[in-house]
Amino acid sequence: MQGIPNKKEIPVTQLPPSGLCRRGGALWLVSVSAFLLVLLPRETHSQQARDPDARAMQRIEWMHDNQRGMWNVDANEGAFLRDEVIKVNAKRALEIGTSNGYSGTWIATGLRKTGGHLTTLEINDARARLAAENFRAAGVDSLITLVHGDALKEVPKLPGPYEFVFIDAWKSDYIQYLDMVLPMVPPGGVIVAHNTTDLRSQMLDFIDRIKTDPQLKTTFVDAGPSGFSVSIKQATE
Repeated sequence: MQGIPNKKEIPVTQLPPSGLCRRGGALWLVSVSAFLLVLLPRETHSQQARDPDARAMQRIEWMHDNQRGMWNVDANEGAFLRDEVIKVNAKRALEIGTSNGYSGTWIATGLRKTGGHLTTLEINDARARLAAENFRAAGVDSLITLVHGDALKEVPKLPGPYEFVFIDAWKSDYIQYLDMVLPMVPPGGVIVAHNTTDLRSQMLDFIDRIKTDPQLKTTFVDAGPSGFSVSIKQATE
């Protein structure tokens, strides 16, 4: 939800009664309810301060309704990502493919519970700007570092480790992303990839790898229409 401009607060004790009043020689229609509307944003902000997740969810709903065509996960898939972050108690998370920040905001709500932080990468200028704006509006910007650049170039520069990795970028590049992030994931960490159901044919090399690599234990989850692979890094003997 977009922010509401600050308005001058007027003490209720100074409000004129409902009805007509004269100001500057003209009649003005005055309604106490109109003045009370001035005070409503203050209460809304107070509620959001008490429950920061409510603010994030409001922005998530706003993104869903107002920013279409961003290749986002759906709401059930977003909730799944949040729950996976909490499940593995991730302190450091990595997302490859920010888009407008929809999935990153879901992930951040999980990281708020674990005390973690998300690094997310986006190559497109316009989507990166949208994501930065959405993270601020959702109140999760302090939990996220947004890297604007080509993930194939930027991921090798990252230090890791990452207990949670979410891959949702060009499907033909998934296998390269996997090769880069696998050494950064500690045993017990998880690598989640999107579109393993609806775009499976575009990532067959990736699918084969996560099913056969002895370092990974992989399951496929249909939390929504697109499908996820969930690969847990195994401890070496």
